Amino acid sequence: MKSRELFTTPVLIVTGYAIVPQPNGKFLHKFTPETTNTVYQFIANQEPVLEEGQRYNIGYTVDNGVNWVDISATAKADDVDQHKSHYVSRLLGEERRAVETQKSDDRVQHNATDGQYLGKKYAWRIYGMAVARDTFDAYLDDINHPRVPCRTEDSPSIAYKEAGLAAAMDALIQSAVWVAANRFRSPLLPSKKWFQIKGISAITDKK
Repeated sequence: MKSRELFTTPVLIVTGYAIVPQPNGKFLHKFTPETTNTVYQFIANQEPVLEEGQRYNIGYTVDNGVNWVDISATAKADDVDQHKSHYVSRLLGEERRAVETQKSDDRVQHNATDGQYLGKKYAWRIYGMAVARDTFDAYLDDINHPRVPCRTEDSPSIAYKEAGLAAAMDALIQSAVWVAANRFRSPLLPSKKWFQIKGISAITDKK
C-alpha cells in the first residue's frame, strides 16, 4: 500500500457543491464546509459523488496548498463504513510504519529469528487502528496468530509476527457484519459478541 500524508476532517456539511468539466473528459468536483471557506476538491466522473447538505468525514491530502479529497477515505458522518475505516487506518499505519517498527525494535526484547516481530501496541498502530486495541489483541488470540514471549520496558508481554497481520485484519473487516451504530460482529472473533469499528474521524493511536 502506498504511503501518503492523509488528513481527516471533523464532521463537516458539504455546501456549494460544484462539478466543473475538465479538458481530459473528467470532472472537477469542488465544495466547502458550511462554516468555512476552505475548498476541497477531487476528480471524478460527471455524476455527483457527495450530497449537498449532508454530513461527512473527509479524508484528504494537501498538494501545493490544494486539498485533494480521497473518496476512498470519505464517508457520511452518521454511518460507519468498515471498509473505509480500515482503508484510512492502514494509510495512517503506513505513515507510522518506520517509526513504530523502530520503537518496537528498540523497546521489545525477544528471541525470535524467523522474521520481524512487533510489540503489541506497535503492531496495532500499524495494522489495527480501525478497531480498539483490546479488540485487535482478542482477534489475534482467537485466530492464534503467531507470537513469541517478549519483554517490553522490563515487563513480560508478547510480540506478534508481522507476516500475516495485514491479511488477518483484511479478513476481519471483510467478515464483519453490521449490528447497530458502530457495532459489528464476526465469526472470526467468537470471543466478542460484538465489537466496535471506529468512524474515520475517530481513528487515532489512543486505545
